[in-house]
Amino acid sequence: MGVYRSRFGRGLDVDVLRYLSSLGEDSEILFWDLVGSEAHVVMLVEEGLIPSHDGSRILGVLEELKSMHREGRLKVEGEYEDVHEFVESYLVERLGADVGGRVHSGRSRNDQVALDMRLRVRELLLEIWERVLGLVETLLRRAEEERGSIMLIYTHLQQAQVGLLPHYLIAVADHLLRDLERIKGCYGRVNRCPLGASASGGSILPLNRGRVAELLGFEGVVENSLDAVGSRDWALETVSTCSILMTHLSRVAEDLVVWASQEFGYVELPDELASPSSIMPHKKNPAAVELVRARAGRVIGNLIHILVSLKSVPLGYSIDLQETKPPLFEALRYTRDSLQVMEKVFSKIVFRRERMLETALSSYAPAVDLAEALVKYSGLSLREAHRVVGEIVRRLVEEGASIREVTVDYVGEVAEKVLGRRISLDRQVLESCLDPRKVVGMRATEGSPNPREVEEMLGKRLKLVEDERRVLEDERRRVSRALTLLEERVREIIGGRASP
Repeated sequence: MGVYRSRFGRGLDVDVLRYLSSLGEDSEILFWDLVGSEAHVVMLVEEGLIPSHDGSRILGVLEELKSMHREGRLKVEGEYEDVHEFVESYLVERLGADVGGRVHSGRSRNDQVALDMRLRVRELLLEIWERVLGLVETLLRRAEEERGSIMLIYTHLQQAQVGLLPHYLIAVADHLLRDLERIKGCYGRVNRCPLGASASGGSILPLNRGRVAELLGFEGVVENSLDAVGSRDWALETVSTCSILMTHLSRVAEDLVVWASQEFGYVELPDELASPSSIMPHKKNPAAVELVRARAGRVIGNLIHILVSLKSVPLGYSIDLQETKPPLFEALRYTRDSLQVMEKVFSKIVFRRERMLETALSSYAPAVDLAEALVKYSGLSLREAHRVVGEIVRRLVEEGASIREVTVDYVGEVAEKVLGRRISLDRQVLESCLDPRKVVGMRATEGSPNPREVEEMLGKRLKLVEDERRVLEDERRRVSRALTLLEERVREIIGGRASP
């Protein structure tokens, strides 16, 4: 019978145990359960709540379990409700209830699982933080390489304005940099220690909650014990942040899938990032990119899963909260892995700049620049210019002619018909407006695809990424130092060199 069933005369029904148990999914938090238990035991020894020699024996077994886990030899199986019962039962079996049974002093599975989840989420958020920066760096590097590459900007998936490929790549990077801000904010709220809250109302044992937080590299404790145990808004925020990020990746993935089609032909994936057809030998499918779109749907679904799981749970702990673990960790893994895939895609994808330029040269997209030139240089209102250029485009479409064939006389003729008066426009201005290779240089607004603006945006973001990389490295070092000190303290107690 399980170590927690003191109140009951019988063991748990096997079918109910199978239904209740989270043991199969708890492999995600097993390592952190062991680390968290070590920090708890170190604190208990330091506070004189368990004898040093008992703490030494408990820590010795926990270290054995960590080694077995690292080597893949630790099989988490048996008739246990969760990984916490599995670990404590192992300790009791090895050391007896008089020693092994001390590990849980002042602790509940309620604050224990909250601790383990936060530790694992923190670890995954740091990995995602790293991969966001990696993808942003790749996008900015490709933007540098593609300086001057003309491409069309689309609205409603219709040709809208002439732009530059680096301008597009920087826009994607900006989405991700905002995602990074959300990740950092979320990380700060996750990185708080709930242990010591016990079941929800604290303990009569004089636990040093701040010491446990220090040993585990947390930025502090979740102060209110009921909040520490009963809250999962940090999990919701984590998956919400992942959902937004994955939505951004999905939109970019959709662009790449469309651009990789023969109809567009803007990009080509290298062979190692594409999938073949089982029957059509000519196919080169962007399957990995397509799967990013699909995985975005899974992550968004995980957010809904957690929202619905939490919506009617009373404040405190209920087993419903167990159901937040699988969608939480799946969302984090999918987000991490999707970032890695997209970084590989953007590092190796071939941008077919000649095809992009060819499409721009045959497009009516410069019409908006012509209309604005009529406002700027010919004194028309925008609505008047819109009518004139609209009529020009209508005629060109009917004639099957290019907008680049328009002359100053043609503009004046159409204006006279539409407005009842002729207008003048400098020939060089007209030619620049209608040439995709020149028109972006006429854009005057901040943040436009004007090459000067693009260069300035690129420089700012490269500096920002450099700064953000230092912030990430500092945080990793801070957490690593704390965990290293915990390991040293564990070794001291095991070696009998520590006293309460």
